[in-house]
Amino acid sequence: MPKDYRSTLVEQVRKYVPALPPGKVDSLRTTVLVGELSLASVDLVSALVDDAVPVDPQDVPTLRWLLESVTLPPDTPADLADRLVVE
Repeated sequence: MPKDYRSTLVEQVRKYVPALPPGKVDSLRTTVLVGELSLASVDLVSALVDDAVPVDPQDVPTLRWLLESVTLPPDTPADLADRLVVE
């Protein structure tokens, strides 16, 4: 896993946490804190998609990179990053 993966993930989480429901925020923070970074990446992007949170077009490649850089759970849709709502 790249050295800056965690810091990039945390930066994206901090940016979009205000737009997510509290329950998802708590779950996401816990996942990051326990070090389940690949799961946290999927949870973040899934929450953004599920809640139709508009993301900055400049963040799409970063969010995609977060997903592509780790082994994802088998039930993760292959086109998850493509489902993001862009501002």
